[in-house]
Amino acid sequence: MRPAHRRLSSKVCVSSRWFQIPVGVILLLFSSFCLMASALMLFAPSEENPVFCALIGAVWVLGCLWVIEKCIRLIIGKTNRGGLMSPRSLRAVALLFLLIPFGGLFTGYFRTHTLAAIEQTAAYICIFFGLRRLAAQRESSDASPSIEWDDR
Repeated sequence: MRPAHRRLSSKVCVSSRWFQIPVGVILLLFSSFCLMASALMLFAPSEENPVFCALIGAVWVLGCLWVIEKCIRLIIGKTNRGGLMSPRSLRAVALLFLLIPFGGLFTGYFRTHTLAAIEQTAAYICIFFGLRRLAAQRESSDASPSIEWDDR
């Protein structure tokens, strides 16, 4: 329950541009390096299993391009429905975080790193619910003006 002395304001809480630009540039450099490595997997696949390597390379190239697009939007300051990602893309990323532990089940990660795998699974589940809640908040703020409580 919110105290009665709080008033509504139409401010949207965003981080400083002096923080966003350097973070965007650093992430852009890192993701560009990852894009080059992924392209190498795509265009020069291994000799053991070239089809699988090319398939994984294509998936990684698409993921890197998506991250680079987000980095560029972070650098230029363009937001989407109140944030860097729309509610639909937040839900898609949340689903990916929920699917990561299933990959660990099939690869034997839980047998070799039991305690770490359990802790990581708990973190991934928390991230899943947090991103879903953020998507729901962004959708509800689309229907009404963006409102936050502020202390005065």
